[in-house]
Amino acid sequence: SQATCVVCNQQFSIHYRGKADIDNHMKTQKHEKNMKSYNVNQQLITDTIKPSKEKDEICSAEAVLVVHGVKHGHSYVAQQCLTNVSKTIFSSSTVANHLSCGRTKSTSIALNVLAPYFTRCLLDDLKQSLYYSLHFDASNKGNTKEYPFCVQFLSSSGVKKGIVDLIDDADESANGIFANVRQLIMDNDQDFNGLTALGADNTNVNVDENHSVYSLFKEESPDILKGIKVLVN
Repeated sequence: SQATCVVCNQQFSIHYRGKADIDNHMKTQKHEKNMKSYNVNQQLITDTIKPSKEKDEICSAEAVLVVHGVKHGHSYVAQQCLTNVSKTIFSSSTVANHLSCGRTKSTSIALNVLAPYFTRCLLDDLKQSLYYSLHFDASNKGNTKEYPFCVQFLSSSGVKKGIVDLIDDADESANGIFANVRQLIMDNDQDFNGLTALGADNTNVNVDENHSVYSLFKEESPDILKGIKVLVN
């Protein structure tokens, strides 16, 4: 058995003597030296980072503005304009005056905060459903080939659909797409047997009876259905 000392960032064995091994480690010169700086750092963090209701309200307001912009397809340039207008209209509001949600920050909030959160919510709902369909399409963005993957399923609140991942891959072969789809299902801990239908463009690489993404899935799941309409278009 191994124990980890957070202060020393080190693992040591407690297999033979248990608590005695821990006591011996705590008496070492290295641990005692690290404890001095560890206590100082902990105190600095506690003194410097303090909860602030006002900061929480500002962060919440910025997140709401970004959600609103993404929902209605507004550009991040327009997001900057909206922030400036809000400051002017609500000049007496402390929260509005401290908004700093321009193009760069809005992009970061959307990609690094909101997207992972809503994707996780979608996948959590998907795990409560027994069956789902998967839709994908290939699109060019500059010199990059992108594949958005979208799921559709029946939840307790009705039919839900959403993009779960966007994969960059120049391989447009049936084997390459099949490998990406399979890996996507595994990475998100979804039940492969719950996949009931594939939706994709009506091309040979996607739906050909002899060798295609559909035929490869058909070999593993004989009851899978062939869909044509693509939700990600």
